[in-house]
Amino acid sequence: GGPTGPDLTDIGARSSPGYLRRALVDPQADLPSDFKQIRAVTREGQRVSGVRVNEDAFSIQFRDSGGTLHSYFKDELTELAADDRKTMMPSYRERLEPTAIDDLVAFLVSLEGTR
Repeated sequence: GGPTGPDLTDIGARSSPGYLRRALVDPQADLPSDFKQIRAVTREGQRVSGVRVNEDAFSIQFRDSGGTLHSYFKDELTELAADDRKTMMPSYRERLEPTAIDDLVAFLVSLEGTR
């Protein structure tokens, strides 16, 4: 796991091979709710985006792809939007050969955490 992705230590115990394959070739198909993408614009015109870490009625915190944590009061932003169908994870459909995707799915299925 990391600032922009889930912990995969036990992904094989939590997910089916079909789900893992779908996540690799079409990552936007079934996004975890705890990795919601946020886009914001500050009053100064700075555009920032990342994965939501925390949000309440008055503030929001999110982490960008470089791992930097951003925290704003909502009244400091001129724009705030959630991209419910967007992820920073790329599709591997065109990046990997089908056999490489098979191998990656098999590896992920084998990750069952510590026993």
